[in-house]
Amino acid sequence: MRPGRFAATDIAVSDALSAILPTSEQTWLLQACLHTGEAARQAWRAYRAKVDDVTGWLRNDRSNVKSLMPLLFLALQRNEIVVEKELFRFLRIAYLRETLRARTYRGILRDVLQVLSRNDVPHIVLKSPALAETVYEDPALRHCDDINLLLAERDRASAASLLSRGGFARGSQGLPSGIGPLTLIHESGLPLHLHTHLLCAPPFSLPVADLWGRSQHRLILGVPTRLLAPSDNLLHVCVHAAFYSGRESPRWASDAWYTLTQDPDLNWDALCKCAIAQSLALPLYVTLRYLAVDLQAAVPGPVLDRLLVGVSETDAIRSQATLVLALGGTGGIVNLLTRVGSGWRSRALVVRWMLFPSPSYMRSTFQAGHSWLLPIYYIYRPLRYIARRMLWRFADHVKRRAAPSTITAQVRPGE
Repeated sequence: MRPGRFAATDIAVSDALSAILPTSEQTWLLQACLHTGEAARQAWRAYRAKVDDVTGWLRNDRSNVKSLMPLLFLALQRNEIVVEKELFRFLRIAYLRETLRARTYRGILRDVLQVLSRNDVPHIVLKSPALAETVYEDPALRHCDDINLLLAERDRASAASLLSRGGFARGSQGLPSGIGPLTLIHESGLPLHLHTHLLCAPPFSLPVADLWGRSQHRLILGVPTRLLAPSDNLLHVCVHAAFYSGRESPRWASDAWYTLTQDPDLNWDALCKCAIAQSLALPLYVTLRYLAVDLQAAVPGPVLDRLLVGVSETDAIRSQATLVLALGGTGGIVNLLTRVGSGWRSRALVVRWMLFPSPSYMRSTFQAGHSWLLPIYYIYRPLRYIARRMLWRFADHVKRRAAPSTITAQVRPGE
């Protein structure tokens, strides 16, 4: 370890990345959902002290926790927490709606897996369906709004062709580089993403051959398929949260919690080796530290120590890329600075790296072979960011205005 560099830079980056972690209110709610007994009841009291009108808060989804409502409904009953009738009824309807929706979703998922299995197309089930079917006690407790599969590059076109005969239409290619997923849209509106890479976040990657080699044969809905090894699954959940979805929803924390609960003998050595080898120790350390400290998850202390060493050995380009990827979608630099820890070093680092990345990072990201091109990329970068923000907002606006797809089960208020 290099103590000087670590103290000066890596702690600041780690502190800055805390902006992607759940807020205090979200953490209390997660504790109420995941813990049992008095610990859950204390967390609920802390949440209620901060959020008086829970029904209104959840209905407006101001804290991005609506997907936790089925978990909360069962947790309140399991821990004998009495709530007002309006809130109980609201959560019960949410649970029933998700239960009915899960039946439709699982039917579509079964059809997809059967098509691929019958035609001998190897695949690994990723993300929400893998988690819902294996680590949660009830699939309805994990909201699934898409299907994600990992396939070999040579099999993706044939898989898309087979699935197009079963109610799916061609959507889009995820990234211009070709490494993004190929998206198909079911007639119900449900997206299906066919991946050939697990992490589309240059300069980071995860060796696909190693993932396939460690994958496990499982039956999902009675269909033979494959899942990531538990250590790879946990790495994927945590890194995906850090780079893409940590601030969108705290659901990743419950995914990681249940992954750890279902596999107490998780291969921590393999997890650490993979994360450090691929320069992913920093996002994994930040997310696992949150799970260990704030949610009291069973993360061994030596694992965090080992990742901390890996953080100190991460080169400056990848440390900077981690920060830019993780914080790029948090809503703008001003909004971001209010979420970063109080240390002046962390805030100064965020400003410098988000607004004025180092030339070495720019050369690596944009593959600029000539120094005279750098000023062009420095101008192009904020323009690209603004264009993406506008596109994301437009897509979110369209999504909110769109009519519910047929996969969304409706429950009458009286049910």
